[in-house]
Amino acid sequence: MKHSTFTELLESHRDRVYTQALYSLRDARDAEDVAQEAFLRLWRQGDAVPADKVAPWLAHVTRNLCIDQCRRRAATRRHLGVAVPEGMDDLVAAAGADDDPLRNLDLDDRQRQLVDALQTLPAETRSVMLMHYYEGRKLADIAAALGKSVSAVKVQVHRARRSLRLAIGNGTAGEAAAERRGWA
Repeated sequence: MKHSTFTELLESHRDRVYTQALYSLRDARDAEDVAQEAFLRLWRQGDAVPADKVAPWLAHVTRNLCIDQCRRRAATRRHLGVAVPEGMDDLVAAAGADDDPLRNLDLDDRQRQLVDALQTLPAETRSVMLMHYYEGRKLADIAAALGKSVSAVKVQVHRARRSLRLAIGNGTAGEAAAERRGWA
C-alpha cells in the first residue's frame, strides 16, 4: 500500500474508528490504542483489503479489538484481582457503602500473595499463565505461539494452578485438601 493511499484512508476513517472504539470501551486511552492497532493492521494488510471494503473491514477489526480489550479487563479483574483504572467506576458502583474495608485489605494481601507465588513459577509457565489469565488468550493461541500442543499447554496451566494454590495456601481447607491429594 502506498503511503499516500494509507494517509487518505487514515484521514477519512480515523474519526469513525475512534468513535466506535470509544463508544464500546468508554475510555479515551483504550479507544486510541484500539484505533492505532486497527490502522496498523490495515497498513500490514497492504493492498489485500480492496478500497471499497476498507470501511467494513475497519469496523470489523475495531469491533474485535474492542472485544479483546474488554476480555483483557475482565481477565485482569477476575484472575489477578487487579483493578484496571478504566474499570474503577464499575468496581465502585458494584461495591456497596456497607462493605467491610478489611475485606478489601485482605484482597490486597491476596493479590500480593498471588504475585509472589507467580514469581516462584518457571519463566515459561509464568508467561503461559499471564498470557491465559491476564491477557485473555486462548490456549490454542498460546500453544501455537510456543510451538506446543494444546494438551501440553493445558497440562502446564493445570500444574501451575495447583502450584499457585499450594504457594498461596488457600487457608486450612485448601491445605487439608492438598494433603489429601498428596500435593503437600
